[in-house]
Amino acid sequence: MHDACDREGGPVAGELDELHLKAALLDQVSEAAFAWELGGNCPIVYFGPGAERLLGVPAGDAIGRSRHDLLSTGFPVPLAEIEGALERDGRWAGELRHTASDGRQILIESRMRLVEGGEGLERRRVVLETGRDISVRWRAEEGLREGEARFRNMADHAPVMIWITEPDGTCSYANRRWLEFTGQTASDVLGLGWLDAVHPEDRPAAAEAFQEASARRGTYRMDFRVRRADGAYRWCIDSASPRLGPRGEFLGYIGSIIDITDRKHAELLVQESEDRLRRAVMAVPFPMMIHAEDGQIITVNRAWLELSGYTREQIPTIDAWLELAYGPRQGAARAAIEAIYGREGKAVEDELTITTASGARRTWAFSGAPLGEDVTGRRLVISAAHDITEKEQIGDALRESEARFRELADAMPQIVWTADPEGRIDYSSRQWCERTGAPVSEALGDGWISYLHPDDRERCLADWHRSIVTGEPYECEFRFGGVDREHRWYLCRAVPSRGPEGNIARWYGAAMDIHDQKCAETRLKEADQRKDEFLAMLAHELRNPLGPIRNAVEILRRIAGQPPSLARACGVIDRQVSHMARLVDDLLDVSRVARGRIQLRKERCDLARLLRQTAEDYRSTLEASGLSLELALPAEPVWVSGDPTRLSQAISNVLHNANKFTDAGGRVTVTLSVTSERSAAIRVRDTGIGMEPAMLGRMFEPFSQADRSLDRSRGGLGLGLALVKGIVELHGGAVSAESAGTGRGTEIVLRLPLSHGPELSIERAAPPSGVDSRSLRILIIEDNQDAAETLQALLAMDGHRVDVALSGHAGVEAARSSRPDVILCDIGLPGGMDGYAVARALKGKGSEGLSPSLMIALTGYGQEDDRRRALEAGFDLHVVKPFEPTSLSTLLARSRSRGEVAGGTPGRPGP
Repeated sequence: MHDACDREGGPVAGELDELHLKAALLDQVSEAAFAWELGGNCPIVYFGPGAERLLGVPAGDAIGRSRHDLLSTGFPVPLAEIEGALERDGRWAGELRHTASDGRQILIESRMRLVEGGEGLERRRVVLETGRDISVRWRAEEGLREGEARFRNMADHAPVMIWITEPDGTCSYANRRWLEFTGQTASDVLGLGWLDAVHPEDRPAAAEAFQEASARRGTYRMDFRVRRADGAYRWCIDSASPRLGPRGEFLGYIGSIIDITDRKHAELLVQESEDRLRRAVMAVPFPMMIHAEDGQIITVNRAWLELSGYTREQIPTIDAWLELAYGPRQGAARAAIEAIYGREGKAVEDELTITTASGARRTWAFSGAPLGEDVTGRRLVISAAHDITEKEQIGDALRESEARFRELADAMPQIVWTADPEGRIDYSSRQWCERTGAPVSEALGDGWISYLHPDDRERCLADWHRSIVTGEPYECEFRFGGVDREHRWYLCRAVPSRGPEGNIARWYGAAMDIHDQKCAETRLKEADQRKDEFLAMLAHELRNPLGPIRNAVEILRRIAGQPPSLARACGVIDRQVSHMARLVDDLLDVSRVARGRIQLRKERCDLARLLRQTAEDYRSTLEASGLSLELALPAEPVWVSGDPTRLSQAISNVLHNANKFTDAGGRVTVTLSVTSERSAAIRVRDTGIGMEPAMLGRMFEPFSQADRSLDRSRGGLGLGLALVKGIVELHGGAVSAESAGTGRGTEIVLRLPLSHGPELSIERAAPPSGVDSRSLRILIIEDNQDAAETLQALLAMDGHRVDVALSGHAGVEAARSSRPDVILCDIGLPGGMDGYAVARALKGKGSEGLSPSLMIALTGYGQEDDRRRALEAGFDLHVVKPFEPTSLSTLLARSRSRGEVAGGTPGRPGP
């Protein structure tokens, strides 16, 4: 192992000692253990003896090889998901299908943990993996499912009608022969629906006979008329035997129904005339015999002889028949025959096994009844038989399948249960015991309620009661536990089974353990909240230093007579501040798009006009980079429903991308067209560095970089195009990219659905061109002294009278004493009073005479929620740092001209 791991790419010696110890310990407690590095081709660095046995690969052949090549992962988990879980959570567990060296398919229960520790392990991340072969269980489960399918297939192809009931007597299955015979559907027959096919006059007797047999758990046999699919009623014989479980418990009935209409007609003919009866007996297609009390067989039909294989000469008497067909087992048959003579017209039915002339053993269902006396006074008996050998075999298979089904149900990981129409539990699977540690009897009735978590009990029972009353399916998540066992989250679902009249006959439900999923959801929500807080704080901390830098640059620019080198330096600083601000905005916007938290302010707008304005605004930037811009836009409007600001942002990001990846002397072409699919297509084509095919599929993913060189001359975080994709998709559109290859340029296409409303546009008022320079009294409340002093200097250069306060309390006192026209206030202030509290103190109740005409929040917190909170606290405007100093001067002049300061009516102009 040391030789293999010391090769290039393997752990160093210090790491091996620690890794070897951990992996060796895993070998002692698991069936197989191995270790591999996460990243690259994931080389195996340890391969224990258990792994050699499990996979049939020597350790010497495994060490250093790619884990994914040696242990190819098949159904059902993709490798990317496993590696993603290890990167995110540091662990993964699940079931993986592998192909061993001898070609066997094996299912392995795998657990992986990412190990970090020690100087070496911090540089190299190693995954310790253990595996356990669960192929036997897997194949056993497959066998159970195949057995059930075979039974269903066999029953559906049986020549007789077969049915199965539950212990309560409700039908749970009828084979295809019944459905074809009666014309009922599979759902019609369930419960007591099969009775709809029974003749109305026979229904009460059939139900009573079945209930009587069910009460004594005995065999059931009944003749009644069944409505055939064509509407005709046919006489049928229905016989059934109880199904018993492995421990002798009663599981219901399995039965068969045979059309005996012809036999019934024959019995009626017997009553009318003995001669006609004999002819009818000889004509019926199933075995029949008439014999006298002295033992003479008067008539035996052809079916009897053909099925038994004996000739008429071989069975002149009942004794001869009993000797041939039963031999030493004839006692039971003789007793049954003798009992018929004293029954006074009552039939006797039984199932007996006969031996045919060929020596085969067949099961016949006999039905015998007194036939009165002949002319000599001898009492006569008529016997009919049905060969039910195949039915008995089917019954055996059904009972075997039922036993397998019970084993499968108990092996299921869910708690399976049933309840009566009032909601009282009357059955629960074995999982109840394993989950709660309590006997099944504790779950019956309302006993299960005491195992609910107290905080979930009221909600769970209210939902259950609502489903019982309305009959709607039940679904609820709650915590459940046993004595001295933790409460775990379960998802419980139940559906009602209805009777023929639509009333609920039973509830069937299952409870599935979702505790790990709920815990994972909670962790994800907490992580998402922490990420939001981190991004907001990151943006604030990044924006705050940019404000004073931009203010200082503006001050330097306004100083007369500065040398050219200083002017160039100011330009560099200003451009880099703008670039930094753009990166911060892109980072936050991509995060908001991913979480669906960007709210579009849609309106009907002319996309051609918006595209022309945005491109012309960006023309100077492209020309400064030595690029030319060409526009090919339609003269007529192209109407879309969208947020003009966000659409302009998306177009600017595409132009910015073209600017970054096109060398001086290149060309950027922007076109707009309407497609046959009633959508607008914006195409931005550059003559830049182009893109490899592999990169085209990833270029719209966050943090995707086309420039991966060490010098990073192209810059950026790889967020611009991801933000473009998010914005366009929020508008119901799509983005795509095309490139002929490296050095051959790139074309990015934005497709947006056209608007179908009336072609009216909303003209936006142009901002005032001039700046009103009349002096204002301004108060700056800012704890960053550099930001406060540079902003004070800039505003003083514009002729304003400016005071500074470095805390919230100081700002309120200054506002009370100086009564400023305008307050520029930071949000994050020290001393227990933030910017929101300052606004409430100066703009809330009891502040009459203190409220400034215009109060602006200057802050590094720039999310939509931050803007809402600022306006609710009393601010008139919310401006995100760093801002353009000239834009602030314009804003103050615009507010002054509108009468919003110096005695005007306070307003809330947009940010």
